[in-house]
Amino acid sequence: MRMQSASAVVGAAVSLALLAVPARAQNFQDGSADTIWSGNLRLMGSPVHMFGPDGRPDRTGGAFRLGYGITDSFDVEAKTGFFDGFDLVGGDGHYRLLNGQTSLSVRAGGHEAIVRDGPNSTALDLSAQVGQHLKRRLEIYAGPAFSWESVNGVPNSGFTRWYVVPGVKWGFAERLDLLVEGGVGLNDNSPSYVTAGLALYLPVSGGAQGRRH
Repeated sequence: MRMQSASAVVGAAVSLALLAVPARAQNFQDGSADTIWSGNLRLMGSPVHMFGPDGRPDRTGGAFRLGYGITDSFDVEAKTGFFDGFDLVGGDGHYRLLNGQTSLSVRAGGHEAIVRDGPNSTALDLSAQVGQHLKRRLEIYAGPAFSWESVNGVPNSGFTRWYVVPGVKWGFAERLDLLVEGGVGLNDNSPSYVTAGLALYLPVSGGAQGRRH
């Protein structure tokens, strides 16, 4: 009886903690398969609209990234998101495996969801992108995105998020891109979203001065 009671208490605690963490605290705006130009900073910001699953209300917020191109094939980025009830902060690394008209890259990182009225959660983020350049400054891309997340301080609270993420990137100025992206959620913890924003490239000491494409 004591074991059953303890199990019930633990189960109830896990359920309450999972309910307290919004099922919306996922990663946003991965971007295309291209990496940041070597020696450049990239500032990226976009509004995000999330579609509430199972009759829950929609939610709108903002996602922001600051990245740096370490080599022509590898960059690192800090990422944040701000929404009613929670914020996100994290970072990731982005490695390009294939370059040309068709590009392929992988991304790995993580984020912390800072929840105002409940426990925080920590997530591992993984994704891959395949891109196709239709023109010199126009690229379409798509790929899978996966997160494994758990509620801080709550045992056995891990859950997953799965997405398919298509997008388009248009370089409408020499150092300015427009990115439009959508995330199609593939399980109950993954609400679909759309986002559109701008990416500005700033050369630092030794940074490349022009576009690769």
